[in-house]
Amino acid sequence: MAQENEVFILPGGQTIVTPAFRVYVATGYKPSEKNIEFLKSLKEKIPEMQLVTFDAAKDNRNMLLCRGSFPVYGPNKTPFSSLMEAALNMELVASGVTNENSARIQATLDEFDFSSFGGGAWKMSATFSAPGKASFSVKNEYTFPVSFKAVTGCGEIMKAMETGIESFLSKVYSTPGFVALMQ
Repeated sequence: MAQENEVFILPGGQTIVTPAFRVYVATGYKPSEKNIEFLKSLKEKIPEMQLVTFDAAKDNRNMLLCRGSFPVYGPNKTPFSSLMEAALNMELVASGVTNENSARIQATLDEFDFSSFGGGAWKMSATFSAPGKASFSVKNEYTFPVSFKAVTGCGEIMKAMETGIESFLSKVYSTPGFVALMQ
């Protein structure tokens, strides 16, 4: 039997009851051919890339509220740090230049948020590190048009999540710190 409402407990103990049909769950991330081709072009500089592990301790949220009322989730209501880890590693593996047995690069998801007023924007930032190497941080904002109507606008936010992640990962790979950390 389908659930008619979802109840969310917010910080401070407040609750929101939302009709289940107003809950937005994004589809899975499909690796970007453009990002994969760029990673392949780095093979001379980085013969074997390491996979990345995102630390979920800092921010392990799996839901953001759109316009204060409508929950937006990643695929399968996965925590956003796990979503970013999977997306990044899928592209690294698809590039064919990973060494799955090497130590993993550590990452912390510093920001995973969106704006749905006055234009849509996915805002993502992360810090990457490995023992004995300089860490680097990347911040990206992917902007897109969004409707002023709540239901339509929140749907557009959800649909833009994948492209926002693709844009963020593209910036990660093209940051000089990425090559330095992978070498």
